[in-house]
Amino acid sequence: MAKERTVKIDDTNDGESKELIKKVRARFDAANQKTFKIIEDFIAGGYEENLARLLVYLPKERRSAALQKLPESVREKVSSILNTFSEKKNSDPDVMSAVGTVLKNADFYGEKAAREIIQNDDFYFLSAIKGENKNLFEVNPLLSMNVEYYLVNMNILVDIDDRSIQKWLREVETQDLAKALKGTDAEVQEKIFINMSHRAAAMLREDMEFMGPVRKSDVIETQKKLMEILKRLNESGEIVISKRFGGCVGDELV
Repeated sequence: MAKERTVKIDDTNDGESKELIKKVRARFDAANQKTFKIIEDFIAGGYEENLARLLVYLPKERRSAALQKLPESVREKVSSILNTFSEKKNSDPDVMSAVGTVLKNADFYGEKAAREIIQNDDFYFLSAIKGENKNLFEVNPLLSMNVEYYLVNMNILVDIDDRSIQKWLREVETQDLAKALKGTDAEVQEKIFINMSHRAAAMLREDMEFMGPVRKSDVIETQKKLMEILKRLNESGEIVISKRFGGCVGDELV
């Protein structure tokens, strides 16, 4: 039977250990005091600069109304700071950072905000959103950027005819398809599987399974790539994507 080994901590240099603990506590205390100082400064006046940045983000007609809601003493200080911000735009990084913090805390940011605009729309409505969104950046930069980032909806594949889906499938890479489908529901996946041979569908399922977790940003970028291929085929006339309401754009399907 092997002899049991024990590890003994050498605490003979007790003075050195106490000195190390003293340094740790000194550093912690310094950082602790800095934390409290930041909070105190923010309470004492720093928040007023943030309020001014938030006001920059608002359109002028709403800015004045928002100012009037502040207590008079605060309103005067914020107005004074706002005057020094006369050259700032709503797209300036510090302005968007202040607004972004507020929107995140209100849980109206990123995909959630974008989905207010990108709903279960058809191919052509999504294209209209993309075109018009470029004109809306000055109105609300953060919302416009969120829409641009999340502007993809693989659900539109469900409404496309099988022949067009099969044509599109011949143009996409299997690995890209597997990654893109990771972010879709069962209905979309089934639409793809039924338009493939049994062997190809089985291989695709295996690729999706063995791929493991994928970053959402990678899935979104891949989905956009595949939707661009769909758009190209539609524009070249190789496939015809009908509108959900009113048939095909500028024509009638026969």
